[in-house]
Amino acid sequence: MEKVTIYVSEVIRYLPHKSQQEIKKELTANIMDMVDELTAGGMSEKDAVNSVLTKMGNPRLLADQYLDKKAYLIGPRYYPTYVIIAKIVSAAVAFGITVAFFVQLLFSADASVFQSIIQWLGSVFMGVIQAIAWVTLIFAGVERSEEVGVFKKVEFAKDDWNINDLPKAHQDSKKSDRIEGLVGFLFAIIFLILLNTRLELFGVYMFDQGTLTKIIPIFNMQNTASWLPLVSMAVALNAFSDGVTMALRNQTRLTHVFRVALNLMSFILIAYVLINGNVFNTELAAQVAPNSVELKNLWIWVQRNIVVVIVIANIIGIAIQTFQIARFNRT
Repeated sequence: MEKVTIYVSEVIRYLPHKSQQEIKKELTANIMDMVDELTAGGMSEKDAVNSVLTKMGNPRLLADQYLDKKAYLIGPRYYPTYVIIAKIVSAAVAFGITVAFFVQLLFSADASVFQSIIQWLGSVFMGVIQAIAWVTLIFAGVERSEEVGVFKKVEFAKDDWNINDLPKAHQDSKKSDRIEGLVGFLFAIIFLILLNTRLELFGVYMFDQGTLTKIIPIFNMQNTASWLPLVSMAVALNAFSDGVTMALRNQTRLTHVFRVALNLMSFILIAYVLINGNVFNTELAAQVAPNSVELKNLWIWVQRNIVVVIVIANIIGIAIQTFQIARFNRT
């Protein structure tokens, strides 16, 4: 009866946590009743289980029948994960802004305590709001993508499902992939928030006898309107791609293709900005060490070759994903 246990687990994982145990007992009892009827008629237990589960069909579609169909922004399937991720991202962003705030205080010793607290509270509030907004948009995007068939076509089509699509008993269900997606998602969201709220923190920190004296930005702070929106869009696409990996337990060929498309669009945007936009602070070397020819030449080399590094890294990543698509379901 191991297949029954696996099948029921596949069904209830799409349902709200509060109703999982009740539905698990009900569904297991119904399946076992149908199996008993078939075995009483002379069918073997194995064949009876396969017949019943095949008749019941795709676990995802069966789970839909238990859901209260409402106009959810974030539906029951993703809501528990959404709440956890929103809390983690909000806490990380609040912590990052707090650190940034105290760094800035080193340069504004004349500011009153009350004014500083108000500024910090405002910054944390706006940062957390933006973080939750981005997380909500990405989860809503995954939810809507299923509704319009971006994932449903392959993963949820009833005619395409059979008993062999059930995961093995000891299969990890690609837990490591989901963790990797979670880590990438968190880093992308935090980077996106800091990029749009505390861009000046990305720089070279200058100290004098252990005291921070100034931060020399690595980015061009005078030309942000020409490149920051495009870079933000590229990071958001990466976050969405990682969000798909994090949210969907069972990856299909179509979801892999969808992720490759997102990563490719992100790569094109980044490459375009680096090639055509004045992104970096060209005077960084002179501001850090005015008399260092070596540092100047190194910074020029970095600006010229960072595009090559990004191109190679993205080609390797996309090639790996394409290989995964090619061998999908062959093993």
